[in-house]
Amino acid sequence: MQIYKIETDENGRELTTHGASDFPCSSYDEVFSAFYGGEVPWHWHDEVEIVLVVRGRTKVECIGKSETLEAGEMIFVNAGALHKLTDVGEEDCRILNAVFNPQMLGGMNFSRIYKKHVLPVLKNKQLLSVKFSNQVIWQQAAINELKQAFQVWQDEREDYEFVMTMALMKFWHLLVENKPDILSDTHVSSTNEKRLHTLLNYIHEHHSDSISIADISHAANISESECYRLFRNALKSTPNNYLLNYRLRMAAHLLVESDKPITKVAYDTGFNCPAYFAKKFKLAFEKTPKTFRQESRLDTH
Repeated sequence: MQIYKIETDENGRELTTHGASDFPCSSYDEVFSAFYGGEVPWHWHDEVEIVLVVRGRTKVECIGKSETLEAGEMIFVNAGALHKLTDVGEEDCRILNAVFNPQMLGGMNFSRIYKKHVLPVLKNKQLLSVKFSNQVIWQQAAINELKQAFQVWQDEREDYEFVMTMALMKFWHLLVENKPDILSDTHVSSTNEKRLHTLLNYIHEHHSDSISIADISHAANISESECYRLFRNALKSTPNNYLLNYRLRMAAHLLVESDKPITKVAYDTGFNCPAYFAKKFKLAFEKTPKTFRQESRLDTH
């Protein structure tokens, strides 16, 4: 089993470098069976992301917002938006995505195009995502542009940088032309979003320690009941479940990427009882930690 590892820093920001300094854009072809739990966990990045569903169905969640995408549909996720993708179909969902630095759309740093048409979208902190459907003519045109660019990228044509850049420019033009209300001159992040980032930051940084809901709540200077409410409304989870799932994800990475004994993996990811760790791990992965380690390493060679 291949594990698609989404590495984040203590603030939840993805650490992966997408593209290169002279072409800050990457394209990926991914299936959800390769992700732990059939999902891309909560994370955010400075880049903009465009996701096209090729097969199956996926649910894309942002804070206080959820969209389900069918095959052929696409979604734009704004820079800095905390988001999560989950496989919700019977088929193993397959997606194509482009993750890119939006400054590349202007041709140069802080060009007129960037300042007039790109930066106002990035500043709109109320704009988390936009779903694209084939039922709307201009959205279908945007989908077709990206489909062609993804194909050229996968064919490894010499001009793939040209094609992808032109597709992203056309996509952005269609977006701002047809949704002028998304342009914003403000740069205000909601209080709940700031609090949630603080809470997730604390969990990611202290998941290996023995921490309580009181500890997590104190990190954002809120009550325990407010902490539960925030997680429930924004992430459709509880702080306990989020912490447990994060620990299990970190344990899965350690099992594959290190030679630590399984008991040590349990302790290093915040589980004080190896038996409890083994029980929860098997419930999540449908196999014991030992079997998971053996099978994962076989699949990576």
